[in-house]
Amino acid sequence: MKKVYFTRKNLIELGLVFLFYVLFLFIYVCVDGKHLFFAEENPIELLYLGFSFPSISLGSVGYLLGFLFCIYGVLYDAGLILIRRLIKFRRERFFSTKWVLINVGWGAVCLLLGFGLGTILAAIISKDNLQPLLMAFGGTLLLTVLLYLLLALVIGAIFMLIINFKNIDKPYRFFNISEEEQYERKIDLEEEKDEAKQNDVGASFGESSLTSINNVVSGVSAASPTESVVSTEFKLGDREKVFPSLSMIDRDYSGFEEDKLPDIDITLENLCLLFRNYLCKKENLYFDIETIRSFISALGTSRIVILEGLSGTGKSSLPRYFAKFISSEPTFIAVQTTFRDKSSLIGYFNDFSQTYNETDFLKALYRANYQKDHLNFMVLDEFNIARVEYYFADFLSLLEYPKQDWKIRVMNLPYDFNAPVMLHDGLLKIEENTFFICTANKDDSTFTISDKVYDRAIILDFDDRNEEFSVDEEVSEIHLSYHQLMDLFNAAKKEKKNNLTSDDLRRFKILTDFVLDNFDVAFGNRVLNQIENFVPIYVKTGGNKAEALDFMFARKILYKIEGRYEDYIKNSLIALKKLIEKTYAKDEFKMSKHLIERMIKRL
Repeated sequence: MKKVYFTRKNLIELGLVFLFYVLFLFIYVCVDGKHLFFAEENPIELLYLGFSFPSISLGSVGYLLGFLFCIYGVLYDAGLILIRRLIKFRRERFFSTKWVLINVGWGAVCLLLGFGLGTILAAIISKDNLQPLLMAFGGTLLLTVLLYLLLALVIGAIFMLIINFKNIDKPYRFFNISEEEQYERKIDLEEEKDEAKQNDVGASFGESSLTSINNVVSGVSAASPTESVVSTEFKLGDREKVFPSLSMIDRDYSGFEEDKLPDIDITLENLCLLFRNYLCKKENLYFDIETIRSFISALGTSRIVILEGLSGTGKSSLPRYFAKFISSEPTFIAVQTTFRDKSSLIGYFNDFSQTYNETDFLKALYRANYQKDHLNFMVLDEFNIARVEYYFADFLSLLEYPKQDWKIRVMNLPYDFNAPVMLHDGLLKIEENTFFICTANKDDSTFTISDKVYDRAIILDFDDRNEEFSVDEEVSEIHLSYHQLMDLFNAAKKEKKNNLTSDDLRRFKILTDFVLDNFDVAFGNRVLNQIENFVPIYVKTGGNKAEALDFMFARKILYKIEGRYEDYIKNSLIALKKLIEKTYAKDEFKMSKHLIERMIKRL
């Protein structure tokens, strides 16, 4: 659960209040007529008497009154800060009736216990001395306020002198550069650009120094045209202006990560069954249990999952409602045909407005750095409507690195720029809880997905319609955390009985060797590692090893044969089907045999 933390500003406020009450106690002791701690006629006492306040021996009752006032004064301020943070956390109004009453009530309690209780005790113990004691208390309070303000002015003036002497040669700006000044500087740059164009003889040939000037004005490096770079001619404003949305996320979380979510009592098998029933009961969506098991197992095998098939078969609905089922919030990105590079996903720096164009994709990646225990699903809808190898290339490469190196460059920042909290040196960490779920249609409007993408992902096929069924028991959403899901995956892999045996590998190798010899199709260590991770998880979801190997054989090996129409293909496919029936039981490898039969019909 997210917690209400004190910010640095709150701690500064609390420290200043504490110093005020320390000063109050110091003056209170100085004016004590008994002079237990300080000499008679000390400067503070003389100043006190100069205001015509009475000299009085405070005694134990007087000291009790002073200490209670200070203790509950600090507690009141701490409580007030906590109330303000709670209001912001709940996104409510400070001056609403409820919170005004809470503030007034808390102030009344602290006043009653701090000043009222001390006054009552003083009236009971020494009622004759009560009026002079209250006058001494009031005089001390007035003197404290005056000296506190005087000290604040003196200390502030000293700091002002130090800061201005340190920056004496730098121009003075009150907070940010004004919009008018920024506009004037842009006009000056435009004039310099026009002048350079007139003086540049080579401009008429299309190659001139104008190119370099354009690069300075636009802030884009010639070596990397798609990289967001800030020109040295401009001084970036505050991060709230350059990165407004990311800064707002920082304020929402006050720079602190959320705590881990509590565990629930669930197994992978129950997770699949509950999710399938939830889809049927709540959303009127029907998926066979093998699809659900494959989807859950894919999350434990790769950070990229591709849901491929015909339009309207539930590709987008599956991740949407799985996120809803586990109480998470997915981010849907509708891929456009104009996507060309990573800036289409994470945005770019707008040199005219001097702000960064923050996309929903970037904001979701950034928020995941605070919500590390929430499953973060980034759904790229119709992701092959543009060239995946272009706009998603950086992510395909990064996810092959060790997890601590999953960092995407958002922008090259000036060395003195105070960036958002989670943006370190212009790099944003892709948290381990992030999964890229990609939906892909098969029609003439889309691009072919290359082997580079397929090899890195787990692919689910959605070519067939599912039969309806009914569920009688009640189902509801659950709260599944990232760390618990990973614990379930890791526990499944550690169980020896779930992993492939030497006999399993031997039989599977018979099929892969046949495919290599007859179709010249092979796979590398990456695919082998995926198979070894996928199988034990799939078994733990309620399936068996043969079903898991069937899925991986069909989606990782046989798919590479689709679309080939050489003369020998049909006979080789017939022979492969017979080999499968010979190597495995008749009711096993149904998916692969079905896919082979479909390919044979097309030939």
